[in-house]
Amino acid sequence: MAQVNKMEVSEIIAWCREKDVELDRVLILSNVSADCEDRIIYSVLDAVLGIGKCKALDRRSDKTKRLQFVLLETADSISKMSIPAEIGGPEVGCWYTQVVHVAAETPKQSKEDEFQFKLISFLQKEGKSLADIPSLTAPAPDLNTQLVDAINSLVRTCHVASSEERVGYRKLRPFSGFIPTPPGEDEYEVWVEQTTHILEEWQCSDNVKKQRLVECLRGPAADIVRFEKTSNPSATFSDYLSALESAFGTTEDASDLMLKFRSTYQSEGEKLSAYILRLDRMLHSMLRKKGIEFSAMNHLRMQQIVRGALSSDLVAMRLRMTHKLCAPPSFNELMKEVREEETLLKNRSSAQSNVAVSVVSPSRNGSSANTNMGDSEVEKLKREIRGLKNEVSRLSAAAKEPITHDHPALHSLAATAESKTPTRPVNKANVFCYRCGEDGHLKRECTKDENLRRVNQRLIKMRQSSGNFSGAQ
Repeated sequence: MAQVNKMEVSEIIAWCREKDVELDRVLILSNVSADCEDRIIYSVLDAVLGIGKCKALDRRSDKTKRLQFVLLETADSISKMSIPAEIGGPEVGCWYTQVVHVAAETPKQSKEDEFQFKLISFLQKEGKSLADIPSLTAPAPDLNTQLVDAINSLVRTCHVASSEERVGYRKLRPFSGFIPTPPGEDEYEVWVEQTTHILEEWQCSDNVKKQRLVECLRGPAADIVRFEKTSNPSATFSDYLSALESAFGTTEDASDLMLKFRSTYQSEGEKLSAYILRLDRMLHSMLRKKGIEFSAMNHLRMQQIVRGALSSDLVAMRLRMTHKLCAPPSFNELMKEVREEETLLKNRSSAQSNVAVSVVSPSRNGSSANTNMGDSEVEKLKREIRGLKNEVSRLSAAAKEPITHDHPALHSLAATAESKTPTRPVNKANVFCYRCGEDGHLKRECTKDENLRRVNQRLIKMRQSSGNFSGAQ
């Protein structure tokens, strides 16, 4: 019974830390009934022990849940008292006492007590005790460092393998190497670009990458990889790709590809962004051939854009002006900048076209009005043209008659007008002189000086009033 109702030293220490009381002033009573009041405890301790003033700080139930442990704080140090193991009386029964003698604890034991206190506090929060984890109280065995490293490596390997099995992946596109390319397959250059990128991005071991690469190969391509594996059992997936490159890739070496790259120019009507894409594909081909370093790609790309772009391309013109002022941008930065410029130029051109169309094409109501106005103008022009034709005919007929020395055209016109004068008596009030331009007499009767300007004005007025020109009344 005594063993059942005893509290572990570590539990007492944790209890004292929780209540912020010194261990040298703590007395634990066990086997106390739950209905026993504090005053009865004080009276029994005073009568039996004579320890003087004390205080009951807290109570806890034991494992039986019928009896309790009582935490008492004394006024004096427990080490100065003589505490029996059992106390009590006929009315209260037998109580057991526990004290913690800290004076004899070494510094090492104090650190252990602190660790035990922290451990017990954590277990109490989790609803556990030291009895639930007996294995932790035993001293840890000394393990070999190499053994620990080997176990850690094995755990990481198993974790990676299990992760690779769990993560799903999309199969690579098939490739056989037949010429012409069968339906459903890509040409080698397109296939190898995509496959290389995917294999480099996959977070898995080299063996898994080789397995996935072999899965997508057919026909001659599968034979090439099988031959490579036979000749080199430790080959990596990069070695497989190199063997495929030797069999199906371009026969041009790095220097040939560089010459081809330097001879690639922007075509008429080709956007600068499309030209940059063509250049970048050639750069990646040279990179696979190990003809250039990855760090030199941006510099080579910008150099060729400056050399090979059309001189009429506005975006390329701006790049030529600014490329020496800063370091060459990456492919993504360059494409973003070029496409934004191209979109801006396209929107500006569209806006100008819309403005021109809106100026040339009026509204619907105004269009009908302008159409009517245009029809009237056309008719007016037609009448003027007919009048001019008649006048030209008159002048042509007059040119066939004898020409006078002074002004042949004017005298021919006057002669024609006189020849067509009616035979009825002339009303001189309605005639004018073709020499001086005054009214009331004829040319043959004129004795005044010649005034061709006035005669010309009178002739024009006469022609308009006769209806030969538009606007005749």
